[in-house]
Formats: sequence, C-alpha cells, structure tokens
Amino acid sequence: MNSPSNRFTTIRLAKEYMKFSAAHFTVFSATERERLHGHNFTVTAEIEAPVGQDGLAFNYRLYKDKLKLYCQALDEYLLLPGKSPHLEISKNNGCYQVNFDHETLHFPIADTHVLPLLNSSVEELSAYILNQLLSSHTDLNKHNIRRILINVSSGPGQSGSSEWQKG
Repeated sequence: MNSPSNRFTTIRLAKEYMKFSAAHFTVFSATERERLHGHNFTVTAEIEAPVGQDGLAFNYRLYKDKLKLYCQALDEYLLLPGKSPHLEISKNNGCYQVNFDHETLHFPIADTHVLPLLNSSVEELSAYILNQLLSSHTDLNKHNIRRILINVSSGPGQSGSSEWQKG
C-alpha cells in the first residue's frame, strides 16, 4: 500500500470502453416528457488521491474495470427511472407497463432496466454510477481516495456530473 504524502494527483479515466448505448425518455413534469429515443453515453471519472513514495496513486485498473462493468450492465437497455413521481411502473405479461399522464407504455422486461433514479437524465445516471463506485468503501480507504467525479455525456457538448468528497 502506498504511504500518503503531501502531494495529490487527479487521475482522469476516459477509456473507449467506458460507454453504453441506451434508450430513455426524460420526464419534465406530470404531463410532459420526451419521446423515447437513445444515446451513446460516455463515462469519464476523475479520482483524486495522494501520490505514494513509489510515484503512483493506485492501480488504475481496479477502477477502470469497475467502470467498464457498470457501463456493460447498462448497455443496450431501455432505462426507466423507478423513483419518478410521474411514472407508475408495474409488471404485466412479461412487460413493464408504464403509466404516464393519460398514456400507457409497454416495454419488454428483458430489454429494460428500472433503476433507482428520479429521472433517466445524465445528472441521475452520473449519480447512479458514482454510488456504485462508492459502494466499495474498502478500496476507497485503501487508496486514500479524497474525491471522485463521474461525468456522463449523452453526446458532444451535453453532460452531467456527480461528485463525492471525503468528509
């Protein structure tokens, strides 16, 4: 294990495989939503930690591998926000039945992920991925991680991020 020093670095991870393609729709209010559509989402991470006496902060592979798995788990699915106050989601004949305003939508369960999100937005997706990364407290403590920023982009010039800082 690297010894903490007075020098900190920010490691930026933006590998080609840190991406996922997914369908979604953003809900704006109880009566307004986007049409169902898809994006090629990209994920980047910034991880701040002390530089050890060996000139390294930590083995990046651990975090690259985790982010790759999180992206693969979302790839080629319809993403539904399970905590949306404007959607009623239930299961019916192998489908998720989604009631919104005065319409009913049906999506195959096998092609859909209902996530613990308020909306299927880049803001919420970045928080979701960050929370998955934070669930590994052992690694964070082992590497003396001070800050993590996760950015999710739905296309050039459009992204949202979520940040954690050690308290």
